[in-house]
Amino acid sequence: MIAGGLILLGSAVIAVEVARLIAGFRRAVRLNRALHELRRPLQSIALTIDDEHPDLVCAVACLEQARFALEELDAAVNRRVLDRPRVRTAAASLAEGLADRWRFAGVSVSAPVGGRELEADPAAVGAALDNLVANAIEHGGGTVSVRALPSSGAVRFEVRDEGGADASASPPSLRSPYRRAPDPRRGHGLAIAAESASAGGGTLIPPLRVPSGGTVAALSLPAPPAGATPP
Repeated sequence: MIAGGLILLGSAVIAVEVARLIAGFRRAVRLNRALHELRRPLQSIALTIDDEHPDLVCAVACLEQARFALEELDAAVNRRVLDRPRVRTAAASLAEGLADRWRFAGVSVSAPVGGRELEADPAAVGAALDNLVANAIEHGGGTVSVRALPSSGAVRFEVRDEGGADASASPPSLRSPYRRAPDPRRGHGLAIAAESASAGGGTLIPPLRVPSGGTVAALSLPAPPAGATPP
């Protein structure tokens, strides 16, 4: 009886400790991802203003994305969940903001989508697209380009690089960054892109190699019919 009770007590203590460690790990992941999202726009701002001819349009666009990242960081620190509504947003406006944030890096953005509107969280979608572009720059090669293409009931943003890196290497995946990056501050991009895409109302298609060279990743966002009443 006593031995059985001690075993049960020991098992309970171990279970509590495991739960505490898991909770701590998940919070660490959330904090590092929030820092990752804040670090990128701040670095971009530094690059655009630390020049003889500062690009204020790019800096302002990055500052808006940094504000969103700061809200996410505050929520992570204080263990809150942000409730961000999805709103009607012009697809061309999202593409324009993306182009402004990345023109210092020579990223080409085209959006032949007319007046198509999306049902999305613009800041979350912007974060997803930023991570896809940053991933293409870091792991791909050549010019990075983005196209927004209309499809049935959706708009698809495709992020393409021209290759040039090790063609035998596998494209980055959505697996845990802790399995592939010794520095826990790095390797969060695609995981964040997937989460941001889902929060923004879209679906992420991870990078795939294409026969012509390079990789293509995509973000598909629902585009309600014109005149449809928002939910």
